Amino acid sequence: MAADAHRVGSHCRITFDDFAFSMRTARGGSGIRSLRATLGFALWVIVAACGSRSDAVRDDTTRAGVDAGATDDTAAVATAGNAVRGLALLNAFRDSLPAHSGNALRCTSCHLDNGTRESALPWLGTLSRYPQYRARPGIDESIERRINECIARSLAGKMIAEDGQDMHVMVAYMATLNDRARPAPHVPVKLAGRVAEGEGAYAAQCARCHGANGEGVVAVAPAVWGAESYSVGAGMARQFTLATFLRHNMPYDRTDTLTDQEAADIAAYVLTQPRQDHPGKERDWPKGDAPEDVAYTTTAAETAGLPLPAPRPLLPRRVQPVP
Repeated sequence: MAADAHRVGSHCRITFDDFAFSMRTARGGSGIRSLRATLGFALWVIVAACGSRSDAVRDDTTRAGVDAGATDDTAAVATAGNAVRGLALLNAFRDSLPAHSGNALRCTSCHLDNGTRESALPWLGTLSRYPQYRARPGIDESIERRINECIARSLAGKMIAEDGQDMHVMVAYMATLNDRARPAPHVPVKLAGRVAEGEGAYAAQCARCHGANGEGVVAVAPAVWGAESYSVGAGMARQFTLATFLRHNMPYDRTDTLTDQEAADIAAYVLTQPRQDHPGKERDWPKGDAPEDVAYTTTAAETAGLPLPAPRPLLPRRVQPVP
């Protein structure tokens, strides 16, 4: 998942003071026209705060639709200052909110191209889908709760306040993508992975960016196992989910070159490696409807006498998910 080549600086911590002027200017305009008019200035503020990746920030934000994607209905939320700060947090979560980060990943390590790549868990049209029922928690989830689930599981971190400013600006960025059509999902790669073959394929296809030991390469690609990668409770820790993602998005510079079987093999190998635990994972899918590729035993599945997955190697949790 070599998305870190587009990092927003290596130590990027943005404050609301940095955006005070741009946000006041945005509120002085009208709807999305104000958002477009003030975006350039807000991006300049990001460059000043974050360092040398200015072109990547400007280009990626424009492609993401902050410049032309929001509707009048979302404009009140998606002001230029809010949306750009939200994108900064999504791109530099660990540097911006270190107390809430439990590994080296960022939100856009998996949601590629700032959440706009259609094959990589896009945020296109996301806000319109929430609240919605989700089987893993067994409840109707708000978008804020869904983001916190990603923070706790994929970033192995500590959830943030759902009514706080940091959450607000991340949702504001997603609001700029809300009028873009959500693509149909790819047919999932549901093949049994072969670990031995996956080890060889990983060495040939993945190690140059993600490291021979899955540790990642700074400013190039994130860790795919170990303490700096996603926890066992993340969606990417599921065989079919990871294989499908790999099939259509990796290698980062040669997408759609893996076969279904190669993707399944690499996923199987990666998922045999150690990663952080996720406390409370046994309570997932409380109605006993866990997917067949879930990475761990749930209480509901065990009670129902369903087949249970083989144990995986787990590392101690660095940060507890709930404050």
